[in-house]
Amino acid sequence: MRNHRANIRSAFTLIELLVVIAIIGVLVGLLLPAVQSAREASRRMTCSNKLKQIGLASHNFELVHKGLPMLGEAQEGGHWSAFILPYLEQSATFERLSFGSVNWAASVAREDAELGSASPELRQIAACQMVIEAYKCPSSVMQGPVFDASCYSPPWFVSRREPANYLGVVTGIQPNDWKPQFGWGRPNRATWGPDRTPTLHHSELDGMIITRPPEKARISQGGMDGAKFRDVTDGLANTLMFGEVEPDFIHSIESSRQENQNTGRKDHWAIGGDDFDNWEGTDWSEQGGSTAVAINYKRPDDVRFSDASPEWAAYEVSFGSNHPGGAQFCAGDGSVRLISDSIDAKLFSALGTRNGSETDSPMPE
Repeated sequence: MRNHRANIRSAFTLIELLVVIAIIGVLVGLLLPAVQSAREASRRMTCSNKLKQIGLASHNFELVHKGLPMLGEAQEGGHWSAFILPYLEQSATFERLSFGSVNWAASVAREDAELGSASPELRQIAACQMVIEAYKCPSSVMQGPVFDASCYSPPWFVSRREPANYLGVVTGIQPNDWKPQFGWGRPNRATWGPDRTPTLHHSELDGMIITRPPEKARISQGGMDGAKFRDVTDGLANTLMFGEVEPDFIHSIESSRQENQNTGRKDHWAIGGDDFDNWEGTDWSEQGGSTAVAINYKRPDDVRFSDASPEWAAYEVSFGSNHPGGAQFCAGDGSVRLISDSIDAKLFSALGTRNGSETDSPMPE
């Protein structure tokens, strides 16, 4: 009898099995947030390194051109992110671009755009469709590609455009990118909206990444350089140069389907665009942002976007990210840090101006 009992195989009871499963579940529950936190920390570090690369590339650009990269060539369409390509080990792409009066989109969606094409227009479109890792945050949900229709009427298209996650800091005082109402040859400052609110041309704004005045805003009129480091009298360490942004994913899908005017879209792109070559350089929010708007500014509840809406206009130029608590920025001295989305509005505004004399507004740690 003893031998028979000795040969009986021991096993878990149902209760014991359930206890083990419960313990494993608790351990996984405890471990998962730590794993996710570690992954986000890694993504944030990668993002920080990309902003650092952009800042260093801009410093090298300034050494060569004696000025920071322009926000873009107004009336022509090239973006600052195209101008610094040679300093990001992307010279081959840069050399295929044709700055000047060459379209960055087509009147119909082209599926044959290649960087090696004989057509300058198709090369421009192909560059806009390239995945350039230096301009993409790994934490972003907006990975693309996106069917992009410009705000020109009728719109022009880039069928597989890659979103960007980094903008130049254009201003610390203007909470919108309101544009000239009267197109070519406008002699005065821009006005827009039903109340004719006076605003500044982007060459007159106060950030580090701006354009030249309208009569010099094309590369053919003098080069690709904008503000100078000597213009940053607030101190390079206390002035923001580039920052993170999260394009509106849902809105981009809606606009892609509509294939019509896209005024008010929170869309952000690299290399060039058909909107910035209209008028005196419209829609600078494609490649620039404002610190006059809170970080991670809430998307307006009204799904019908409009440039006449102050809320949509502010949302369009706002910085933000998917990193918990704020967004990362590169200052004029090349340093990169996360700025909390609870930062004092007056301080954040001051950090976006290059010469506002805010000596009592140091960069937050």
